[in-house]
Amino acid sequence: MADENKPQLSDEELIEKKAKMFRTISRILIVVAVIVIGVFAYFAMGTKENIDQQTEIYSQEMRSKLKQIINLEKRYHRENGEYVSFKYLSLCKELGNYNPAVDGDFKYKFDAETGIATGMEKNDVNMDNDLSDGLTLSVNWEAGETDGSSFFWTDSELADFEKRKAE
Repeated sequence: MADENKPQLSDEELIEKKAKMFRTISRILIVVAVIVIGVFAYFAMGTKENIDQQTEIYSQEMRSKLKQIINLEKRYHRENGEYVSFKYLSLCKELGNYNPAVDGDFKYKFDAETGIATGMEKNDVNMDNDLSDGLTLSVNWEAGETDGSSFFWTDSELADFEKRKAE
């Protein structure tokens, strides 16, 4: 009975009403999609910076230890006229105060012929499923990375090495 008093829509009006509702829902979905894409883009732009910051934190221990090794090798060279080599995880008795960090996340070696200290991942510190990440530092304060490494020296460290070269 209530249906008799209610105005009935014609087929054209019903189609128009459905089309209007479809357009409204489509516009809402487009706005939501744009917002979601914008949020993903915002986080994606920060990702490179975040990765660099995390990599700097991951490799801080190694960078510090390599600088320590070079300083100890240079002191040993001044006192004895030569450098002393050591391999990964071997204790170097000739270098006082040198701890190879057997329990650490990195392993170190020094080649007396080339004068290059190398630090490599012993454990997958940055979780990239490889153990090829590492850094090198020579007795002439020339910094480098091992092949395939995602670790890097910071700009301030590179500037410090340039000052040390000049001295």
